[in-house]
Amino acid sequence: MIRIRNLEKVFKSKAGLFYALRRIDLDVARGDFVTVMGPAGAGKSTLLHAIGMLDSEWTGEYTFLES
Repeated sequence: MIRIRNLEKVFKSKAGLFYALRRIDLDVARGDFVTVMGPAGAGKSTLLHAIGMLDSEWTGEYTFLES
């Protein structure tokens, strides 16, 4: 199982803060099949990097394999 609460990923730029992900909540139960879809720049890869623990620069709660 994967449970995500209030996931946010922010990039700082000269123009200010850019939220690649903002207030994302997600529950994926054992056996679920999930597809992530959206337009270019919507944060799909950023979300998958956070779920795969390839990126640690995010805030929020992440629970993996809770019984």
